[in-house]
Amino acid sequence: MQAKDIMTSDVVSISPAAEIRHAVAVMMQNNISGLPVVEDGGRICGIVTEGDLLLRREIRLAPRSARHAEVTSDVDLDRYIRGNGWSVRDIMSRDVIVAGPDSEVSDIAESLEVHRIKRIPIVEGGRLVGIVSRRDILALITDAPTLRLPREDDAILLAVRTRLKYDLGLTPQRIRVSVRNGQITLEGNLESDLQRRAVLALVENLGSGGCLDRLQIAADPGPEDRSQRT
Repeated sequence: MQAKDIMTSDVVSISPAAEIRHAVAVMMQNNISGLPVVEDGGRICGIVTEGDLLLRREIRLAPRSARHAEVTSDVDLDRYIRGNGWSVRDIMSRDVIVAGPDSEVSDIAESLEVHRIKRIPIVEGGRLVGIVSRRDILALITDAPTLRLPREDDAILLAVRTRLKYDLGLTPQRIRVSVRNGQITLEGNLESDLQRRAVLALVENLGSGGCLDRLQIAADPGPEDRSQRT
């Protein structure tokens, strides 16, 4: 799936010359936490978010103390401008991470996670054509079809073994899987509880009718049915 399949095309944006109070009003009216900043002609030049507004002088209840009053370094100057500037241009982030309409959604999701951002503008020919937010990507989870195992025991066994091997690198020698009347039993020795949880997550994600967990962790006291999952 690509960005053009899920992006919002009717993007609410703002001019770099706009007043900061106007930018805040636009965000609140549209229930959004960030705005692409667009120059005349539709070219994106920055982005302004709620995070960019946290240092505003309007928020501070009292002036900074005298020992912090002197503005000397570039960091101090940038902080002062962000707190006291009048226009969006003064506070917007200029290094904007963008993607194209044909970008894979999985790549966009990874960029959102790596850079700890909430949205990525979609640009074509330098011009803003859409935006993809975390919420747009999260919607894919609810819309995704639920995976279901086949009903026959042999087919269930094959499906579970295949996923264990290719998803987690666990062969039948490591994890013994048996199926009877649709119920999956897992046996074997694992290196950690985290690995065990990954195995159980894999089986549960397949939509099985039930899973009997007889997996053991290194240094476990002995075999024991830990849980009966239905």
